[in-house]
Amino acid sequence: MGWADHYRRRDALDAVLRDARHDPSAPLIVDPDVFGSANELLLALDHRWQNKLTARMEAAALEGRVDEDRVTAELAADEPVLRAVLDAHLPLGSYRAVGMTP
Repeated sequence: MGWADHYRRRDALDAVLRDARHDPSAPLIVDPDVFGSANELLLALDHRWQNKLTARMEAAALEGRVDEDRVTAELAADEPVLRAVLDAHLPLGSYRAVGMTP
């Protein structure tokens, strides 16, 4: 993936999250030029969540023992729409199937 593709995917994800502010459980609008399916879009949103969570966990580890629940809760508070979209569109049982943290 080149930089142009990266920015196109980033912009598409940002647009989905902007649209979801009012109703995170509403059907997601998939840009077919960027994502092949709603599942691919959800995996990309999960990837964004995981990247942010990993960065925060690593930063917390630099300060000592990591309270994973606290770090996860802080990220959810900072990214409420992202968390709400993932929660609304993936049943709890599927989190492990796509590598998500509830």
